Amino acid sequence: MTTISPTRVSMYDFLYQDTIPMVSLLADTAKLSLPQAHLAMDASLQAIISALLAYQQHQDGQTVSKKLFGRGAVKELRQYNSMNFATISAALYHRHDAADAIFYDNARVIKASDYIAKQVGTTTQQIQILLTSLCVIVLRELAILAEYSQLDNDEINKWFALQPQFLSSARFTVSKPENLSTELANNESQEAIATAENSIKTKDSADTDLSSIEQLSSTPPPFDHYWYELTAFKPENHEPVQDMQLATGNYLKAIGRSPDNLQQGRHNDMLVFADMHDIALPHQRWLLQLAKISDIYLSRNRLRITSEPINPPKPPLVSLGLIGGNSDNTPTTISEKPIEYEPTTPLWKNPVIIIIILVISVLGALATFKYQIKKADGTKLAVEEVLEQEAIEERQSQDVAIVRVDDDDTDSAEVEKTE
Repeated sequence: MTTISPTRVSMYDFLYQDTIPMVSLLADTAKLSLPQAHLAMDASLQAIISALLAYQQHQDGQTVSKKLFGRGAVKELRQYNSMNFATISAALYHRHDAADAIFYDNARVIKASDYIAKQVGTTTQQIQILLTSLCVIVLRELAILAEYSQLDNDEINKWFALQPQFLSSARFTVSKPENLSTELANNESQEAIATAENSIKTKDSADTDLSSIEQLSSTPPPFDHYWYELTAFKPENHEPVQDMQLATGNYLKAIGRSPDNLQQGRHNDMLVFADMHDIALPHQRWLLQLAKISDIYLSRNRLRITSEPINPPKPPLVSLGLIGGNSDNTPTTISEKPIEYEPTTPLWKNPVIIIIILVISVLGALATFKYQIKKADGTKLAVEEVLEQEAIEERQSQDVAIVRVDDDDTDSAEVEKTE
């Protein structure tokens, strides 16, 4: 069994880890110190994600795909495969257009920048540069992730619907280890987290949970629900529902086995989501593929500051055997036996199609026969009319008599008459 963290399909967690390498570049662009840039980026990501969720809630996945992920600014920025001055210059050029598209208007952008500036202790204009530039980067990263995962419009809608649970307060409350002090739990800066890790690792306690510390270091700060109010997003209670008629061993084997239905033996290389408190994800093929591609994409660290590579990196590939099946197709239990379906009837054996073809053929033959009869009747009438006309002309020629009288006969007749 291969497990993967549910946070790999969280936009907030993905973008938080993905944008860490470019903190110094954005700090230089907005003329902020590194601590200020860290805090400003965390709050900016929260504002952008909340605005994206509100956008999808009022529109749909198709609109998100076409008008946000398919924008010209995003396409231009996708030509760059690393972060450098050329990449950030392109982001600065398109930042206002992308921010207005996500937040609907510039007034919300200014209001969000002013809110973040008060928290960080800097000017609204500086935060606005960082926030709007980050809008283009976020759209670019999510567009790449959606394309590599081959998400359609319906799957984009489902992906967005799963996001509010990753932003709930309960999720961040239980993610903090118990052996951390309250002061550390309330501190959201990256420097404090790193210091806590070093101090805990130096302790000689055998029961120290290093995996929890590592998870804390990669966990973004708690989400500020003020952004829901600013962006007019209304979180809904979305509980993923499995179709129980399809919840068989064969179905789970095809889409990724559920942890509650794990089989023993050779079938132990399936990719499944690990259990996480207050997080519920359906074990579906597209979601597992999205999680795996997100994991590969983050491991490449593509937003690190470096020169543009000569050859662009290839899209990550996910083994279909990992998320959609197993090389060993021998069923181990009765529940894993393939479902037998009735073979489909060929078209030429389908009685309905045969009847339709016969009816069309008969009607076509009748129409052709009727046309030929009408054509023959018309020809016969035309011939009869011609013959009748010729007969009339013949009779008229027989009624006329031409009499020729010679001159000699006329003279002799007159002489006889006189006598």
